[in-house]
This record gives sequence, C-alpha cells and structure tokens, in this order.
Amino acid sequence: MMTKINLLAKKEKNGSVLDAILSSRGITNKEEYFNPQDKDLMSPYVFSDMEKAVNIIKEAISNKDKILIWGDFDADGVTSASILYKTFMALGANFSYFIPDRLHLGHGINLKELLKRKSKENIKLLITVDCGIANIKEVSLIKSMGVKVIITDHHEQSENLPSADCILNPVADNSLKRELSVKEIEDVSHLSGAGVAYFLSRALLKDDFKEVSDEVLSLSAIGTIADVVPLVGENRKIAAKGLVEINNGKLKGVKKLFKTLEFDREITSEDIAFLLAPRINAAGRLDLPEESFRLLVEDNDFVIQASIEKLNNFNKIRQSLCEKTFQEALSMLNNTADSIVLYNPKWHVGIIGIVASKLVEKFNLPVFLITEDDSGIFRCSARGTTYCNISKVLKEMKDVLLGYGGHALAGGFSASSNEIDTDELINKIKLTVSDNKNSEETEDPVNVDIELDENDITFELFDELKKMEPFGANNEKPTFLFRNARVISQRTIGKDYSHLSYSVMLGNRQFECLYWKRKILGFNNGEEITFVFRPEINEFNGEKRIQLLTEFILNDRLQENYFSPVKFFDHRQKTGIMDKINDYVKTKAGEVKIFANSIPVKKSIDKYPSIKENILIEPYLPQKTVMFFEAPPSLDELKEFIKSVKPSNIHFMKFEFSKNPDDYLTLIVGMLKFASKNKGGEIDISALAKNAGLNETCIQIILEILEKLNSVQIESIDRINFIKAPSFEAIHNDSMFEILKDELEKVFEFKEYIKNSETKTLEMLFCN
Repeated sequence: MMTKINLLAKKEKNGSVLDAILSSRGITNKEEYFNPQDKDLMSPYVFSDMEKAVNIIKEAISNKDKILIWGDFDADGVTSASILYKTFMALGANFSYFIPDRLHLGHGINLKELLKRKSKENIKLLITVDCGIANIKEVSLIKSMGVKVIITDHHEQSENLPSADCILNPVADNSLKRELSVKEIEDVSHLSGAGVAYFLSRALLKDDFKEVSDEVLSLSAIGTIADVVPLVGENRKIAAKGLVEINNGKLKGVKKLFKTLEFDREITSEDIAFLLAPRINAAGRLDLPEESFRLLVEDNDFVIQASIEKLNNFNKIRQSLCEKTFQEALSMLNNTADSIVLYNPKWHVGIIGIVASKLVEKFNLPVFLITEDDSGIFRCSARGTTYCNISKVLKEMKDVLLGYGGHALAGGFSASSNEIDTDELINKIKLTVSDNKNSEETEDPVNVDIELDENDITFELFDELKKMEPFGANNEKPTFLFRNARVISQRTIGKDYSHLSYSVMLGNRQFECLYWKRKILGFNNGEEITFVFRPEINEFNGEKRIQLLTEFILNDRLQENYFSPVKFFDHRQKTGIMDKINDYVKTKAGEVKIFANSIPVKKSIDKYPSIKENILIEPYLPQKTVMFFEAPPSLDELKEFIKSVKPSNIHFMKFEFSKNPDDYLTLIVGMLKFASKNKGGEIDISALAKNAGLNETCIQIILEILEKLNSVQIESIDRINFIKAPSFEAIHNDSMFEILKDELEKVFEFKEYIKNSETKTLEMLFCN
C-alpha cells in the first residue's frame, strides 16, 4: 500500500521552520518549553499519600525494620529500584531488593516469592516500584500478615485498588491532591515508574545528600526516556535535568558504558533510548536483570566493567535473536487481510514483543506473536494500530485466556494449551480482530512535521531544532518532506553492504542521503522521489556535512503490493540437491524454466540434462515457474525479465560468482578471439554481456580498453578484428581500468544482494 502522510505544519513565506513546528504541536509558551533543565519540578507532595508514605518509611528506618523493594525487569523497573536503593543506602535503612525475572515470575508481585522472602527476611515494609497496582490479592494477603505496603506505580488500575497503606500513582483514583490545577495534573500524570520513585526519593532526601540526589535524578531520566512515556510536563524536566547530570558523569557505570562505545560527544535522549536502554532491557529479556541493576548502582570498577561486558553481550544476543525471529516470522507470512498471527514454540518470550513492533512498522497490521513454555502455556505479545485496539481485543477473548493486560497499542496474554489448541487460538484472535476492525480508518497515516525546500536545510536550522531537546514520545524529533528530488547516484555501504548511500538534487542543491537497512533504492538515477527524512550533521576530520537520514519514500516501489500471489521457494542454503532438482524439472515436462545466462553457470549445470534443456533464451516469454541459478547484473535487467516472463513461482537457487575482474577479462577476450576466428568477427554486445554475467556497459568499457591496447580493432558496433591478447598488467595500468572496476562493483553488489538477502526482501524486489 502507498504510505499516507499527514503534514502537520506549513511554513509561511520567509517564516521560521521552528515556529511553524511549535505552533503545529500546540506549543505557545516558548519560555516554558525552552530550557526545561532550568525549570523547577513540582513538589513531591502533589501525591495525596506522600506524607504518609514518608512517615511510614522514616519509622521503619528508625526501628531498623526490614524493608523490601520489589522492582520490575525492564529499564523503568530497574531504574526505579535503583532510585530507592540509592536513597535507602544514603538514609541508612535496613533493606533488601528483589527484581523478578521475566520468564519465570513475570510482571508484578509473585506471591510465592514474596512469602518466601517474608519468612526468610522478616519483612515489615514492602515498597513496589513500577508495579503493584494490579496485585489486589497479593497485597491483601501480605498485609494480613502484618506487613505494611507502599505501592509506587504508573500503570492503569483495574476496577478496584489494592488495600495498600499508601498508593503513589498519578493515574490511580484519588492519588493526586484535589487542589491541583488541570495543568498540574496533566504535567504529573505521565510520570514513569522511575518518575514516581524519584518523587518519593525527593521527599525522603529533602535538600540533603546532594550527590545522591543528582544520581537518582539521572536514574529517573533514564527510566523516563527508556519507558517511552510522553516527554512533556514533569517528564520533560526530569529528562532534561537528568541528562545534564548524566553528562556530568554522576552515574559511574553509565559513564563507563558510553566510554566503551567510543562515545565522544554529549549524551542525548536518543542515545539513552537507542544505546543504553536496549542494553538494560536485554538482561531482563534474556537472563536476570541483576547485571543492569549493578551497572546503575555499583561504584566498584571491576564489577562495573564485568556488567558492561555482560550487557553488551546480552544486547548482541538480543539483536541476533530478534533478527532471527523476525526473519522466521517473515517466512511464515502469507496473504492476510486484517492481522498477522504467528506461532512458534521455540521463540523466546523476551523478544517477541520487539519483533511484533517491527512487523507492525513494516506492514501496518496488528500483530500477535505466540510462543509456548515447557508447561504448555501459550505466551503472546501483541502490538496494535489505530484501527485495532489491542486492549479491547484481549478483553473480548478473556474467556479463553489465563491472564492478559496492556493498552490500545500493546499487550499480551497467557493461555493454556490444555484448554485451547494452537489453531483454535489463532482463529479466535483473527476473528476477534476482524470483528473489532475500525472500517473508517484502515491505514495509519504517518505524521510529518513540515515540507521544506532546498534552501531551508542549513546549519542554522540545527541550532534552532536543538532548542526542542530532549526528544522523545510526544516531543519527537521533527521529520521533513522533500518532493520530487532527482536521484543522481546510489551505492550500498557497510561491512555487509546492508545500508544505502545515495544523492539527490533538489533545485540547485545536492544532498547526501542515507537509508539504513535498505540495500536497493528501487529507483534509477534520473528518476524523482518524494521522501521523508531527518537531517543530521556528520563531522569527519573536522569537516561538518549535512546528511539526510531517510525515514521512508512515499512513492516507494518496494513497499507496494507486498503480499504477492507469486510463490517463492528458497534453496540458497541447500547443498547436494541438484539431482533432485533435475528430476523435478524433468517431471514438470517443460513447465519449469531456468535462468542461467553466463558461461560459468551453464558449465556448472552441464551434467544435469533436464536443467540444461530448460534454460531460458531470448526473447523471454511468459512462464509459470522460473529457477534462478544466478542473478542478473542489475535491477533494471531483473525488472525487464520479470515484466516479460511474469512467473507464478520463483525458486532461488544457490549460486557463486567471481569478484575478480581478471576472470571476466579472460572470458571476454576468449569470446572475442572465437568470434574473430569462427564468425568473421561478428559480435553481439548483449550476448557477450549475458555470457559473461555482466551488463552491456562493462562490455563496452572492456572493448574500449582492448582497442586502446591494440588488442582488437573495432570495425563497427557488431564487428571486431581480434589482434592479440593483452597482458593483465597492461589492462590494469590503463586509465579506464578504474572505471571498469567501479562498474563491475555495481554488478557484484547487486548479485551479492540477490545471493544473501532475506527471502521476503527479495519477494518485494521481484514483485515490483
């Protein structure tokens, strides 16, 4: 489908880009919005129960009563626990902490674990952070055993509240003081779990313990940014103030972690969100969150370094698992209308939520990914869209679920395989989504801040946009639109050629663009594209350059009609199957055709008669099934082939190709010599290119080099006279050899792309 955009702002002639963006976001008070790090935070006593909570904690500290901090395993929960850990250490409290693991204990209070700790440690006061508001039964039972309970949380309550002694939760009934203004309520209502814990810490520490106060402020900023709560009101102040302290090195572990990442600039909210938070979360997703906790609270250099190494390793494993699961999910997709519902019992429960989010981003469909634990319990992570409310879907399915939770755009559930089988569960989800689909809006439009012209992108614009920091949820980094920019060059970059660098002309200015995790632009040089981007400054060797980081292309050929009626079969990793393939082609009696043009590839299949007999030759006519035993040399040639052949089934076969220019030179010189001796010098550049597996441009360059070296005499466009074979040294020393190498590199990059890209990416390419 084509991406729909919603332009939020319009720049007046000679007007300010920043003013237009702020106006579109409803920001009228610049003084209040700019420099949030200099603004005062609200009093912690905006919470109705704050005074009572402080008194209970002070009494427990005075009596040396054992306090238990009960945390959560994500970044918000770990930072929340770290805040109270630092606070109680400073106050000399008798306390311990517990952060449950995701796999075995899940969110919230686990009664069995709590009772074990109550018995072992004689707990007198339980304080939850980033959880507890849903644990009505658990709180009631532990209170009946003489334990006082303080809940600090920020999640929505159910119908009733737990019978805790104090509840600090800005969205819970009667938790905020009634005399607050509407704006004050709005400013505090989006606090993260770490934000609520920080308010409690401020009330306990007062104006004492300045060093500890700076540390817990830094921790609160991390939790606030990592939990993707709106960066408005108090959250914006916490994030801004905390980033100042983080950059001042208040958290030793965080400072060391960024140093290992060779970080040499100011840490921003984006760095917290995309570099630090994933590492903190990775421990909770794959193992125990203890390593993340140590990173945040420890002062010992050796302990910190060990935690950093483990977290970096966890993060790499998480990335690998996510990519593996993502590719597995893609391979399972088929035609679907309303939702993506997939099941694999081997998937890790800790990463299916991330993968579900990636699938929603890619397909704009609600996604439900289901795995199963050893006890036969289904565990599902779901992500929604504006036309599918996940919370509503799960509520309507509650009769078949053991438990569920979430909100409109994200949630999860558990179900017993003894009560419902896999197919029934999948069908139940699909039917419920279909019944709840909002027919008025079936595609999420993408909000883009403003359309610019070529003269708007200046270094001064970056200075203006910096005033909007810190960026995050509800205060996103602005995105911009360029219309009808002409592509003038493109190439893949990176170790595995997985990213695209391309240039465009708009008006009289040229812009360098990057498209991460995209290998093929899908447009030829000279064509025009309309695209959304975020500009950044790239500094190298003291020189600053502006780059445009591409978000997406509106007229994107590779995204249209993703679900195709064409069936794809991937054999690229299979070995020892050629005899079976030969038999398969034989049984299909001419229905299966082979794409194999180059002489080396034809030689490799020469001993398989059925395969050899069905090699396609021009002119290409429509065929039902095509097996690709090699890749064409360019996207353009692929498009022309698909346009002519219109296959219904495409098989990707394992293939190899040389990246040594001399191999192609040897082959072409041999073909020219043969043509001169046996065909009166008659040649066909197109045929030469196909026999070599190259494009015609490569052949023309080679002919020019050979003519300059007096190896051939070009009599006409289709006739040569071969004189002598040149030496490789002579060819390498020719001024045109570098041009040839550049052209060959384009061919090699495209072949490598076809050889190694994931199947679903190739499907998009082959279907457009």
